[in-house]
Amino acid sequence: MDDCVGPAYDSVRRAVSSVLARESDGAETVYALAAAESEAWLLLFPDAFPLHRPSWRIPRQLQGKDTGRRKNPKEELGSVLANPSFRESDGPEILARGLANGLLDKPNGSNRSYSEFVGDLTRWRVPS
Repeated sequence: MDDCVGPAYDSVRRAVSSVLARESDGAETVYALAAAESEAWLLLFPDAFPLHRPSWRIPRQLQGKDTGRRKNPKEELGSVLANPSFRESDGPEILARGLANGLLDKPNGSNRSYSEFVGDLTRWRVPS
């Protein structure tokens, strides 16, 4: 799925999750996210940006919101993050820094697909 949460989200999520479960040969699977939403997920962790690039700050008006409803989070990040400019390839490092600093379990805002992803992960069975 390469779209943000919208009218088709629930049916596509169910369909993709069903195929993943069927084809996984018993391994746990989780529907992660739409490519278009990766920057919306990043916006949940504004304190992780300066951990990656010290000059980067997410403005208050972009914080504490439902990031899944943002129309163009990638463009918004590009407009507020400069020297160097934000690129998609910064995303994994921003999240890695957020994880290393205990930020990923404390989102600043909300996002339905992120919440569902975390919820799915918490239901995974841990092998003994």
